[in-house]
Amino acid sequence: MGRDFDGRGGKPSFSRGGARGGRGGRGGRGGAGVGMRAKAKTTVEPHRFAGVFIAKGREEFLATLNMVPGESVYGEKRIDIEGLKNAEGNATKIEYRVWNAFRSKLAASIVNGVENIYMKPGSKVLYLGAASGTTVSHVSDLVGEVIFN
Repeated sequence: MGRDFDGRGGKPSFSRGGARGGRGGRGGRGGAGVGMRAKAKTTVEPHRFAGVFIAKGREEFLATLNMVPGESVYGEKRIDIEGLKNAEGNATKIEYRVWNAFRSKLAASIVNGVENIYMKPGSKVLYLGAASGTTVSHVSDLVGEVIFN
């Protein structure tokens, strides 16, 4: 009954593509195989700060070595790199987590060239600011497992 107002009030959408000028609804890019491109070759290099890495592919990303491979903390992208081959000839996989500089002030400062972050693998850190777990999870990756005696 009546026109579809998308349940949000305002003017109805008479055009194709869904509400607010989007490209939703039926269709989209369409076509078989469109958008199925080969994965870009990604390389990972160490940053000047120990425990921090730069992932280079189509773009450059800040990354940390994932302390719990296969697990994502807050939905971040993960990068799998084949490591060295063992005696049987099987390559081990190394997983990195992309560190978004727009969600972490520490990552933003590293990207913008801060002089020192005063942390390295094996450091003891008291982090007082773990609201959503973004920065603290990467600090945990950076520091690694610390065994207390």
